Amino acid sequence: MLKKIVKIAISCVLIGVASAGIYASVLYKDASEVIEKIGTPELVAEAESAKVKPLTLLLMGIDHREDSGGLNSDVIMVVTVNPNTQSATVVSIPRDTQLFPKGLPERKANYYYPYFYNINKDQAFTNTKNVFGDLLGVPIDYAITVDFDGFRQAVDVLGGLTINVDMDMRYVDDEDGTNINLKKGISKLNGKQVLDFVRYRKSNMDTQESSDFARNARQQQVLGEMLKSVKTAGGITKLSQMIEAVGNHMSTDVPSSQIRDMIKTYFNMTPSNVNYVHLEGEWESPYVIIKKEELKRASDALKQQLGDTDTITEDVWGKSDSTTTSTYGSGKTTGASNTSSNSGKSAGSGKTTVSGATYGAINNVTPPPSFAGNPLPFD
Repeated sequence: MLKKIVKIAISCVLIGVASAGIYASVLYKDASEVIEKIGTPELVAEAESAKVKPLTLLLMGIDHREDSGGLNSDVIMVVTVNPNTQSATVVSIPRDTQLFPKGLPERKANYYYPYFYNINKDQAFTNTKNVFGDLLGVPIDYAITVDFDGFRQAVDVLGGLTINVDMDMRYVDDEDGTNINLKKGISKLNGKQVLDFVRYRKSNMDTQESSDFARNARQQQVLGEMLKSVKTAGGITKLSQMIEAVGNHMSTDVPSSQIRDMIKTYFNMTPSNVNYVHLEGEWESPYVIIKKEELKRASDALKQQLGDTDTITEDVWGKSDSTTTSTYGSGKTTGASNTSSNSGKSAGSGKTTVSGATYGAINNVTPPPSFAGNPLPFD
């Protein structure tokens, strides 16, 4: 009788293992096909792989609506990840930050990605990375955009998120269908509600208004909750499903092989190893003004994560409250003085100025209107 029970138990284990293996293979196949679709085909040298090299990523949440063609990047984050320390630093840039890129119009930070995309979508990532790389004094390796519907679906795949809503939020816009209605306190929110939580700023229904800074803090809060949710039981399944859900709503210049390396390398990174940097500034309608001290603090945090401690003590923004660089090609920052047409306006004003090489023919283009362990068995 005992032998029979043992045989049955062993059979059940073997069936379970076989089923898990088949299921993992299905997950791998489905996720791998999506990764091949969204990633680029370039080969990555071993020394440049996410498995061994710290990387910097530009993440943008895009307010894309089919009826309006919007592409405004309303969520802007610069993230550095380090495989040696299994840690990351996240800097959120307020979407209304005033920038003065040389040869480009003075606009809010969320303007430049759709600006470049409208002119030449094949160069949009490169040029946008250069703008924000120069702003923070670090080279940016890759860019990723996810539209808001993809974000909503990703949260729903996770079964929603438990969020501590910091205030009552109410806003209605009949024209675009926005209907934000959240109550202060801890709640389990679905994808649409989490999206409302991270987007809320204005109110037209007698609730207190928020700010760009509070919204950035909420975005980082949600990112942390998503990381914790993926780490729970069933995280591997959720990760695969998230990749599939987001696939049709995501664009990137990250090679497919690098996406796999990043998943393998950072899946086990704990949320406590993520350092969130909040940029503080002043509201001078219609812009958020970030001063050089705040930018330097963020830049130093990113450089420390990258292991670039040699340049942390340098004041790469020079003596004026401006961000300067000698060339947009390298994505790196130097102490060159600002020579843009706005330099006289910004000098000593505390405004955030990005200076770099002229964008050539772009200067003569009329600005467009505003748009808006190893978890998977990858080889």
